[in-house]
Amino acid sequence: MMRGGRATVTIRRIYNNNVVLGADPDGTEVVLLGKGLGFQRKPGDRVDPAGAQRFVAQGPYKAAAVATLLSDATLEEAATARDIVALAHERLRVPVSQGFLLPVLDHLSFAVRRAREGVKVDIPLRWEVAQLYPREAEVGREAVALAGDRLRVRLQEDEWVAFALHFINQQWVGGDLSKTVAMTDAITGTFALLEELWGRPLDQTSVSSARFVTHLRYLFVRAIEGRQLVGSGIDVMGAVQSVYPEAAEAARRVAQLIDASVKGSLTTEEVAYLALHTGRLYAEVHYPG
Repeated sequence: MMRGGRATVTIRRIYNNNVVLGADPDGTEVVLLGKGLGFQRKPGDRVDPAGAQRFVAQGPYKAAAVATLLSDATLEEAATARDIVALAHERLRVPVSQGFLLPVLDHLSFAVRRAREGVKVDIPLRWEVAQLYPREAEVGREAVALAGDRLRVRLQEDEWVAFALHFINQQWVGGDLSKTVAMTDAITGTFALLEELWGRPLDQTSVSSARFVTHLRYLFVRAIEGRQLVGSGIDVMGAVQSVYPEAAEAARRVAQLIDASVKGSLTTEEVAYLALHTGRLYAEVHYPG
């Protein structure tokens, strides 16, 4: 049935006054979020979706799970989550999508509840995220401030870490937060390994370190998605080996660490390009100036 040129949605379940689970004319399950949308309605009623936010099943979020999440959050929290997503898009160019909004809303709603109940939790990776992803960390802090202002609640200070991880996740590994955490652990482990091998501290704020982190992030995604570099035809590893053999060996050791993290094997070309970066870092540490 059409209303004003728009297909109406048949309600299957009403979660609260603002959230309903329904079906499009073709049978596709949809969740609608809008103020008063479910008020004085019942299953079987048709509702005009104009002005409502529309969600469908995606990834781990089935339609019923989406409806439950939205009904557990307030309209103010949902609006704030949209603003946080918009902020990440503006500052970091993170694509705006349902797959980004829902995890942010899920985390925000839970964080607000914990703050109002006075419950504090241990949020790991604070140092790692600040060091490895400074731009995402900065926007994470902005998200905490925005939420506090809009929702009139003082969130736990280090909630910025969790928001930053969501931003990184959407930029780099497309929706699986566990892969983002694994990537962060692997990059942190890489710097620790290099410091151990060379017996010198590394300046993780240097230009060479920043470039290396960026390379590792792209490498991690390529390895996960099965599109590693192959067949360059240039003996990069040989060149590094001849000048800085310690850096070449370090690249091989880093590759083993990443292999374990992604549960696969890096190609010869990927290891060679790792050596380019370890070579720069090695020179920076041992031959400064």
